[in-house]
Amino acid sequence: MNWVQRKPILKPNNNDSIVEKIAKIRGIQDYNRFLNPTDEELHNPYLMKNIQEASSRIVKAISNNERIVVSYDPDADGLTATTVMLRYLKNYTDNVDYIYGERNDGHGITEMIKISHLNPSKDADRIEHNKENTDKIRNADLLILIDSSTNDVDTCKFIKEKLKTDIIILDHHAIERKNPYALIVNPQQDGCEYPNKYLSGAGVVFKTLQVMEDTLGQVDVWQYVDLVAVGIYADVMRLDVLENRYLIMQGLRNMRNTGLIRILRGGKVDTFRLKGDAIGFTIAPMLNGVARMNNIKLAIDILLEDDDKICKKLRLQMQKINNLRKERQKEIIEQYKKNVDDSKKVLIVSDEQSIKGFNGIVAQQLSEEYKRPVIVGRVHNGLLSGSFRSYNGFKFKKFLNQFDGDIEALGHEGAGGIEISEELIPNLEKYFERHMPSLDDTQPTVLYDLEIDVSEVNQYVKEVDKFNLLAGSGFPKVMVRVNNITVEEPCCIGETRETVKISTLNDMELIKFRVNEEYASELEYFDSIDVVGQLTMNEWFNFAIKKKISIPQVMLNDYRKN
Repeated sequence: MNWVQRKPILKPNNNDSIVEKIAKIRGIQDYNRFLNPTDEELHNPYLMKNIQEASSRIVKAISNNERIVVSYDPDADGLTATTVMLRYLKNYTDNVDYIYGERNDGHGITEMIKISHLNPSKDADRIEHNKENTDKIRNADLLILIDSSTNDVDTCKFIKEKLKTDIIILDHHAIERKNPYALIVNPQQDGCEYPNKYLSGAGVVFKTLQVMEDTLGQVDVWQYVDLVAVGIYADVMRLDVLENRYLIMQGLRNMRNTGLIRILRGGKVDTFRLKGDAIGFTIAPMLNGVARMNNIKLAIDILLEDDDKICKKLRLQMQKINNLRKERQKEIIEQYKKNVDDSKKVLIVSDEQSIKGFNGIVAQQLSEEYKRPVIVGRVHNGLLSGSFRSYNGFKFKKFLNQFDGDIEALGHEGAGGIEISEELIPNLEKYFERHMPSLDDTQPTVLYDLEIDVSEVNQYVKEVDKFNLLAGSGFPKVMVRVNNITVEEPCCIGETRETVKISTLNDMELIKFRVNEEYASELEYFDSIDVVGQLTMNEWFNFAIKKKISIPQVMLNDYRKN
């Protein structure tokens, strides 16, 4: 693995504090504003195109006791966004219901109601469910599609003209075609003046409720900010956008949804000191995990439930399913890796048994491992359909759509869905080899911000943690190289034996996840090593001695023996 120190965007001075030094390395002019954003970072919701008209239409539906149906999209953002809307609407009306589709069926309203392509003998349950969804829409006066369906033009036409139901779409995905059959609120629209183009579906819903409350004025919409925070963070929206930072921080500080709190407690997360990782490593995997295993109803139920006893039972069911998901995912990746040709600039991995709900996460894991874009999908009836993931910030969706052939790539630039005729795959591979730019060395590289001696760890750890409280897309975690660590002993820990902890003689510890007992087995007592990774403070309460324990820890990317 290559170790490369990040070049500072702004030149640090010798008398800079640690916080100032990190801020300048990352090009942050006002570090206090970045680390502690205020409500001044919020943009006026009325800048969003069509938001006033959409809000007025929903208010009218409430006033006239019209039948409202909202849709759940099967990922963490869709789940939280629709839960916010449902919980809000129930303050004003009981005449509201919801529809949903399973993750393996795909995203959007088309997959929730379409049955013509389904096999009656193999897909009987889905056909029945889609008919129920269609009946709910037919009996509704207003359908609110959330976090999806901007581009489902034909289905929206059917709903509007045949089922006679009005449609509002609250979405944030890229717009590929005009949809005149729905009233659309989406910051990606042409002519939309809303400055934050990196708001998730939950964020768009939140802004819509703010406008509605200017008329209705009875509900504090900030009571839902925890759900909004989960949606924005889980959907990997940019964290260098100050409005996103403010909303997520408010959510972390005001976690009140019973289901979310139960998921956190079940994951042994300290709910009094929440970081973005609490969403990324505990909440989002649980919500997305059950969705991938075709059990999205469990996620819907736990987010709508206020009884903690019921939430506790739901979380246990979700945990069992998520454990099965992890095993299945591991099996799929190991199987796919057998068919990977790592000489190619883009990996295309297809399998007749490919599962839709796993395609994206498998593509992401393969992309991270092989350091290049990946397409994972299924070839069926002469068509390859699946998911793509980019690498290193490359705008892969745009590159795919420039291919001279019948191809459809939808979603975000770095992550989305793809469909292409099987017979065109050889031409697509030639296109990749001829026109794909170099995405830097395929040798894994870790960028680190700071280089310190082990004796300076206690001096740096809390300052680094201030930045890593909320890091991710647009602002990756601050990484530190720590030199001259003296090894005591490596050991394999955890139920699955996939974590290695290295104790040291320096009053700190090193930890590496998703490895086996072979990792660091070469290290012996008194070996001197340098490491690179995330420096943090590992804190827990020792009940035996009734004392809080704090010890610096590096979550390892790599180590080198001196």
